[in-house]
Amino acid sequence: MIKLTKNNYGLAATLLEETKHHTAMYTVLSGLTPGSIYVDSLSNPSIAFTQFQHRVYISGSLHAIDQKDLRQFVIEEIFENCRSSNVPMFRLAASDPAWITLTANSLADKVPILAIYQCYQYNISSPIENIPIPQGFVFRPVNEFLLSKDFQGKTDLLEEMCSERETIESFLEHSFGIAAFHKKELAGWCLSEYNFKNQCEVGIATLPKFRHQGLATAMTQSFLNQAHTNGIDTILWHCSKSNTASRKTALSSGFTLQKEEQVLIHYIDQAVHFGVQGDLRFFKDEYKEALSWYEKSLAEETPPGWVAWNAACAASQISQIDPAFKYLNMSINLGFTDMDRLTQSKHMKHLKDDPRWREIISKLTQYLSY
Repeated sequence: MIKLTKNNYGLAATLLEETKHHTAMYTVLSGLTPGSIYVDSLSNPSIAFTQFQHRVYISGSLHAIDQKDLRQFVIEEIFENCRSSNVPMFRLAASDPAWITLTANSLADKVPILAIYQCYQYNISSPIENIPIPQGFVFRPVNEFLLSKDFQGKTDLLEEMCSERETIESFLEHSFGIAAFHKKELAGWCLSEYNFKNQCEVGIATLPKFRHQGLATAMTQSFLNQAHTNGIDTILWHCSKSNTASRKTALSSGFTLQKEEQVLIHYIDQAVHFGVQGDLRFFKDEYKEALSWYEKSLAEETPPGWVAWNAACAASQISQIDPAFKYLNMSINLGFTDMDRLTQSKHMKHLKDDPRWREIISKLTQYLSY
C-alpha cells in the first residue's frame, strides 16, 4: 500500500465515493482533516484506506490484496498511526462487509472485536422552538469568549475540541458547539465534528454526575439550531448499537436511523484489548468468560488497574473467593481508591462475610490516608 500526499489524494476519490455516512473520510480526502490515505497502486488504484486517529475506512476490490499483506499493512501502518497520534484504538468500517471479515481473519491471533455501529441522520430546514433546558443548567456557545473564562471541567472541553481539530484555534474557525453548565461547572457538551459543506457529525457527552436529567436531548436540540444558523442542514450521529443511552438521545431528538454496519475494533495496548474483551462478557453476565479475559490482561507486563477491579467483581460473582481477594488487593496496588464503590458494589456481596474483607477495607483506608 502506498501513502498518498495531499496533492494526489484525488487518486482515491472514486474509491471513497461510497462514504457518505462517514463524513470524516470526506474531510480527510478534501484536506480539511489531517489524516492519511493509502492506495494499492498509483496508476490504477483498486483499494483505498483512509485513517484519521481512531477512524479507519476501507473500500475497493477484495481481490486486490491477500490476507497476509492486509495483516502486515494494518499492523505496520494502522497500528503505528494510532500510536503516533496517541489514540488507544481504531475502528474500521468498510464499503463491503466482506472487508471486515477478511481483516478479522487476518488478525485472528489478536482477537479483534466485532461490533455493530449505527448512523442516525437529522435534516434541519428550520429552527426548533421552545427547547426546555433542565432546571439549574445553562447553555453557552463554545467560542473565544467562553474559553477566556475559568471553569471546572475546562480541560475536558479543550481536549474534546482537539479530538478532531489540530488546535483550539482551528476548532473556533471551522467548528461550533454548545457547552452545558451547572453553576460554574461543566456538565456536558455537544460539538460539531468533520464539518464538510452543509454536513457535519455530532460529538456529545454528558458528564457522569449530570446524567439522567434530560440534558443530552436538550443539548442536542440546541445544537441543531446552532447548526442551522451555521448553514448546516444534514447532521450525522454515529454510535454503537449497544450504546442504548446514545441511541435513545438521537431518536428523542428527532434523528432517524440511516445505516447499520459491522465494524472491527482493536485496542493497541494488548492488556487493554484483553480487558475490553472481558468487559464485553461481563456486561452480558458471562462472568466466567470475563474472568478468563481479565486474567489474560493481568498477565501482560503493564495491566490497567481497572482490569484488576473488574476481575475481582467477576470472580466474586462466580464464588471464586480466593481469586476475588487476590484481584482486590491487586487493584488497590494498581491505584484503585474508591471506597464507596468498594463498599456499595453489588458484586462484592459474596466477600463481606469473609475475614479478609476487613483487611481490604483497612488496606484501602491506609492508602487513602497517605
